[in-house]
Amino acid sequence: MLTICRIETFRGEGSMEECGTSILVEPVGVAAFLNDVVAAADADRNALGFFPDSVYGDYCRRQQLFIATVDGDDTRTYGGHLLFDVTFPKAHVRQIHVAAAHRGRGVGAALLNELKTHLTQLGFISIHARVAEDLVAANGFWNGQGFYPQRLELGGMRKNRTIVVRAHELNTPQLFERSGITAADPLGLDIGEQRTRPLYLLDLNVLFDLGPRRERHRLAMDVFKAERMQICSLAISSEIEVELRRTAKDAKTDPMLSFASTFARFPVPESDVLDRLLPRLVELVFPDRAGAGTLNANDLSDLRHLATAVHCALPGLITNDETILNSAPALRREFGIDAISPKLFQAPLDEHEERVVHGGGGNHLITVELASDRDVSEVRELLTEVGVEVPDQVGQWAATGDDAQTSACVRLVARCGSEIVGYVAWPVSLHGAASHAHMAVSERRPGARESAQALLHRLADSVPAGGVALIHLSCPPRQAELREVAAAFGYTASPSASTELMKIAIKDRLRPANWTSVQQQLKRTASVVLPEAAPDYRHVDQAVPVVRPDGERAWVPIFQLESLLAPALLCLPGRAGVMVPIRRRFEEQLLAQSPQMSFLPLNKSQLTPQRHYLSGRNTLKSFERGDLLFFYESLSDRGSGSVVAMGRVLRAYHQEESSFQPEDLLASALSEGQLSEIGSSTTKTITVFDNVMRFPKPVSLRELEMLGCGRPQQLLTAQRLSPAQVTAILEKGFQ
Repeated sequence: MLTICRIETFRGEGSMEECGTSILVEPVGVAAFLNDVVAAADADRNALGFFPDSVYGDYCRRQQLFIATVDGDDTRTYGGHLLFDVTFPKAHVRQIHVAAAHRGRGVGAALLNELKTHLTQLGFISIHARVAEDLVAANGFWNGQGFYPQRLELGGMRKNRTIVVRAHELNTPQLFERSGITAADPLGLDIGEQRTRPLYLLDLNVLFDLGPRRERHRLAMDVFKAERMQICSLAISSEIEVELRRTAKDAKTDPMLSFASTFARFPVPESDVLDRLLPRLVELVFPDRAGAGTLNANDLSDLRHLATAVHCALPGLITNDETILNSAPALRREFGIDAISPKLFQAPLDEHEERVVHGGGGNHLITVELASDRDVSEVRELLTEVGVEVPDQVGQWAATGDDAQTSACVRLVARCGSEIVGYVAWPVSLHGAASHAHMAVSERRPGARESAQALLHRLADSVPAGGVALIHLSCPPRQAELREVAAAFGYTASPSASTELMKIAIKDRLRPANWTSVQQQLKRTASVVLPEAAPDYRHVDQAVPVVRPDGERAWVPIFQLESLLAPALLCLPGRAGVMVPIRRRFEEQLLAQSPQMSFLPLNKSQLTPQRHYLSGRNTLKSFERGDLLFFYESLSDRGSGSVVAMGRVLRAYHQEESSFQPEDLLASALSEGQLSEIGSSTTKTITVFDNVMRFPKPVSLRELEMLGCGRPQQLLTAQRLSPAQVTAILEKGFQ
């Protein structure tokens, strides 16, 4: 039995500053409000379920019913209640209710905080709650209180509901570790323990290429610069020393031998291990010589390098040898090692050569371009200003003059006017490994927020279409605005590393046809496992089981999962949508993915991941949270008359034209003077959307007519699309 002997007073937000909220736990105090509890529970049976009146008296006597009262000058009124069961070491919340007059004031949070505090003192491990999956507001409340979805269960036959069982782990000293699952980070992307660097053996030909006159000198330099940026570690096999001594001329000491001795060294396996590994390696690497006995000294040396990597369980070997590189797929399948070329350490700089200019807030412009050797001193000044140590500037941040022209990493600067406000550097990602980026902005300078947005967009653009990427983002301490912007892009903060952020990016639409492929990519890249088969779509808050990197199973709502994997869209069977018209001149500004590059500054709306589509008052009823949103480019303004892009509806609401502020339109393609172009009513519908994805093949007007959604009167305003129409449009647009 619980014994709670105190009454605590909480102060919430807003008007709660003027009146205290007391949490009553003693039977003598709770009993005075039992009639209020019964009346409140009977009035909201859809959410709370049904209990006989006598049950509340039983819970009161067992001290398992908390009452929140709102205290005035001379009055104490019922504010809400919390009813729970306990079976050590866990508790179950059966009901929590807040009176309508007191909602939004922190009463529910005060009740739960009292329960969390007391159960922690008593050594309880967790609190559980059962919430119907279709109760959106209730699930939002529990999520905000740190209760993560643990599993799904079927509800009663009468209502045929799906129940989300939510759990909150208390901060109690325990014999067993907590699961680590939290509502804020359901995928378990805590990078504090995950930033391990792969260690590759170096072939001798790569070491020799460090010579300035060697043809592949630049490639070899990029390998070592990648190590300096902590993308990998480099080591040698003891076979290299044998090779250098074997090839030495006139018994002279080779300077390369001294240089090689500075690396970590792995010994060649003993003869019994070599006898086991070499025959199979010969078959894979030199199949034409396997039975002919024509292997020369260099071939045998290469095989001993590979045998060392296999025996020591190393990721692989960096080499220029074409024979070994050609056998890389077979080596990966058979032994799990990679034979990689120094060419893989070259970043695709040509993709970022185009200078991009964004219109920012106010009248300033944000320019993003490749950093040059002229920018080194200003970049170093910016990094020093935000607290990056000089050794880190030279190493991880690649902010030195000799790195200005390196192809081992992409280095971009963001300027507001002529002044550098932001900087980002990221090296290549090897074989699906995580991409490690470093970003900083000067938050005291104008345009800092827009610069952060522009650089994060460019980082997201580095993920290829159809690709899956795991992005580590390191930022200096006290970069609050940068972290706020990154959160809007779907980045998760690391509990164990205060300056680290992480994101999984899937630049594709997940559907039954590619589900297995994407699932396998996601598993390889981020150790996150989706279900084996694509689920059918019921609603946007249905929970999907996901296995985290730590092996724990989490249940993540589709809406949250799309945000965490953005710009991914889960185009599942049964999902409906809405199609909206847009003129070409607005589409080019709002959707940021026109096939033709603009010579003018890009619209300010293209900086934010969440954009606004404005329409007439009566369209509000057409939008539902989580809808797939299709953009039909109308024939006016020489438009294509086709569906050109899609996104996801976050929310939709009305706003009076007179209440619009300039900043309200920053996320749209419209200016204040253009509001009259979308209807005569002074009330506008604002639809917030994200995860924009352009169709490789626009869906023509004729095809829309065949699907029953292309008649002229339908295309003048927003129209609902059935799941069948959504599926057909997606099939045609992504052929």
